[in-house]
Amino acid sequence: METRKVQITGGSTFTVSLPKEWATEIDLETGDTLHLFPRDRTLIIEPDRGDEFWDTEVDIDDFSKTQVRRTIQALYTTGFNRITLSASTDLSSNRRVISVTARNLIGLETFESTETQITLQSLLDSTTVSVEQSAIQLRQIALSMHEDAVTALLEQDGNLAEHIVEQDNQVDRLYAMISRHFQRSLVSLQETEELELDQSELYDYQTTARQLERVADHAEKIANLVTQFENPPSTNFAEEIEIKAEASRRIVEQATSTIIGEADIETAHNALDRRDDLTTELQNLERKLHNQDIPESHLIALMLDSLTRTAEYGGNIAETALQTAARERRL
Repeated sequence: METRKVQITGGSTFTVSLPKEWATEIDLETGDTLHLFPRDRTLIIEPDRGDEFWDTEVDIDDFSKTQVRRTIQALYTTGFNRITLSASTDLSSNRRVISVTARNLIGLETFESTETQITLQSLLDSTTVSVEQSAIQLRQIALSMHEDAVTALLEQDGNLAEHIVEQDNQVDRLYAMISRHFQRSLVSLQETEELELDQSELYDYQTTARQLERVADHAEKIANLVTQFENPPSTNFAEEIEIKAEASRRIVEQATSTIIGEADIETAHNALDRRDDLTTELQNLERKLHNQDIPESHLIALMLDSLTRTAEYGGNIAETALQTAARERRL
């Protein structure tokens, strides 16, 4: 840490010198632009990075198709705007996986293509993106998937189950985009200015989106159980499952309303209390399942586990809300 004394020049302008070692390290020169970000009692200084900072090139000569897909996803989520994938020979064997991966990421398009290079360009503009609306949409899709998945299993509706699996891609796209903006904000505070959110708010949205993405994953898991059942659960047991499933979704809905909405901290406490109660109820239901030797109990147990996880993910969101309130001294 270095300290500086504030001085006044011209009778009204506050000035402070920059550490020479820092200025040299970032190649700062006379006339360069610095961005100043006032944050309460803190002032953050950031050099102008330029658009080329978000450009990158990766040699994928020895990459498998899976590695190519993972690389594109990682570079997109990290925040790069222009991604060039190159090879010493022909890229034909990887063109399809590159194209499919880009289509599954919001705003990523093929900008230029040659035999040995493909450049992907992000068309996302942070000034026009609403992270909050994206998180709201993510919640709606994830909870709708969850409700439909339970219905598909209890009614043995294979067509509905297939539709749920297809919807999971929408969730992944939204989660990747929210993560992208959060990751960019860790590197450049210009991102927070354009989004009109601070880093702590972006962290809350990213954490919430991660839990909602997991809810959707378990909805897909429940939907995939449909084809494994020879017979649907009995009516009495199905009713109990339906009630517990609705309760798990309600916990998620309550918890997210404390991050995405105007709900107070008491709502977060209620969500956590309900999570604890529901977890116990689901454990009792699973014991009942095994004690009664119900057919295909192992498949029903997998579903009950997904309901437990759903409630826990809602609890994780509620805990994030409490931590935010503690940081802001609102407890």
